Amino acid sequence: MKHKMKSGKLLSFLFSGSLIAVIITTVLFSAACKHVKDEDKNKNISINDTTPIGKKIATLSVLIGQNPKNPSLFHERAKLHMERMDFVNASLDMQSVLKLDSSKADYYLTIADVDFAANQSRKSKEALEKVLSLDPKNVIALEKIAELYLYVQQYDKSISYLDQILKIDMQNPKAYFMKGMNFKEKGDSTRAIGSFQTAIEQKKDYYDAYQQLGMIYTAKNNPLGLQYFDGALRVNPKSEEALYGRGMCYQEVKHDYDKAIQDYTSITQLNPNNAIAHFALGYIHYQYLKVYDESIKHYTRAINAAPGWPEAVFNRGLAYETLGNIGAAKTDYIQALKLRPDYKNAQEGLKRVK
Repeated sequence: MKHKMKSGKLLSFLFSGSLIAVIITTVLFSAACKHVKDEDKNKNISINDTTPIGKKIATLSVLIGQNPKNPSLFHERAKLHMERMDFVNASLDMQSVLKLDSSKADYYLTIADVDFAANQSRKSKEALEKVLSLDPKNVIALEKIAELYLYVQQYDKSISYLDQILKIDMQNPKAYFMKGMNFKEKGDSTRAIGSFQTAIEQKKDYYDAYQQLGMIYTAKNNPLGLQYFDGALRVNPKSEEALYGRGMCYQEVKHDYDKAIQDYTSITQLNPNNAIAHFALGYIHYQYLKVYDESIKHYTRAINAAPGWPEAVFNRGLAYETLGNIGAAKTDYIQALKLRPDYKNAQEGLKRVK
């Protein structure tokens, strides 16, 4: 018995990874950190660190020892700590900075990064508001606070800050892109498209805008998606997510499975462990081409790359079942249920093979 997944569900499911990847690329803040109170932890650091950043930190540490009341030295060292993902010492240095000088906007921008990375969004917002009180036209702070409101799904507030940027600089591509992200999250695809297109007008190589437009048009079943994925690939010819997006557009909109296979195969050549590309290849060979052995091969590769993926295990079970290999199908359905006990399709599959 064959089980068919609706194209819309496949499109939504497979595009989720690309969406996450694009959203990550637009985040304006640094990654995780934790505040600590023990200021002594920042003493005598990097003595044995011979990396370029370690050497710079060691040099700054000597200078700080000689000039302990110079906030700019602490600030420079904090930024180096952030660069090498040492957020604890970055936080300590910024505490020292503000004790010495709390009047500079740049210092609060760094504090905002540290607080956001520590999942302290309210403190991050307060730091950015302090920047704007010192420098109302600080575009970096306006971008970051707009990003923060987008992050917490307060889209109208985010847009209001982006509009402030555009009053300062009507040609700011990032502001148009972020407006597009807000409109997209609000479900207003028409205005999202307009904003992303304007971002490209201001910056011809705006990869993320091309990628977003490609996904929107593909979700609308519009072949214009191919044009925008082509644009993304002109900017970055080795982009796995752009190749995947174009492959999905060929598959779901144009129904050109040969070209879809070419794009997915290109991904696996760039990255043999790309589980999503192997899954897509497995799906095409099962659902459309009826080449079940090839489908099993790709589902197996997807499972090897992502062992905890129940859909890949279940779909391989379907291919085994279609070929009459009931034992292998039963094993996969049981494994899929171990990974997701409430997986109804796997429950039904197991009933069939029993």
